[in-house]
Amino acid sequence: MTDTNRNHHSSHCFVAREAEALDQVFALRYACYRRKASIEPRADERFSDHYDQLPNSFSFLVRADDGKALATVRISVVRQDLDWRESPVQHVYGDHPTFQDIAGESYVEASRLCFARQARRDSFVRLVGHMAALADFYEVKWLVACPRVEHAETYQRMFGFRPLAAPRKYFGVSFETQLLGVRREELQAYVRDAQPMTSAWSSALRYLGTSLAAPLAQPC
Repeated sequence: MTDTNRNHHSSHCFVAREAEALDQVFALRYACYRRKASIEPRADERFSDHYDQLPNSFSFLVRADDGKALATVRISVVRQDLDWRESPVQHVYGDHPTFQDIAGESYVEASRLCFARQARRDSFVRLVGHMAALADFYEVKWLVACPRVEHAETYQRMFGFRPLAAPRKYFGVSFETQLLGVRREELQAYVRDAQPMTSAWSSALRYLGTSLAAPLAQPC
């Protein structure tokens, strides 16, 4: 896949579909989580799970023009009418009433957010911009994330996410995370004057419009 979603930072962000790009995603995840011993060592030095195989999961990769992987995030889209029902947060907060209300509507969930050591702050904004764009593209109501507890404040301050439940250990890793959420229209209002985010959001939406099939009104 050729991607034109580039900017002056000499990197580009795209949906990893080909085997080579997915291998970079899984290798970056492994390196990121092993830095703090959040997962057990693996001989292949790759970290993935069954969600990576689902049609409602989209792994984004920020890659420098020299080919180095800088950052990645997996976004799961949950819409009952498309029969897209699974995302990792269900393993952690599936019994929580607030999450059950969200799951009864529609949402995107960010998981496996990872950065290389040399990644810039703008990579985080770009990935959240792609999360927001995917929420727009599939017309979901909520954006959900479960960052490490110590990182939750950044989501709240920069993007208006709010805590929805007490911390719990996340799926497949050893650390505790905080369930955060924000309605799509609330996020749009919160970042209205934040030019880096609005630019990342609009750029990502243009990219998705040329790279993904149009959302379906009914499941096939």
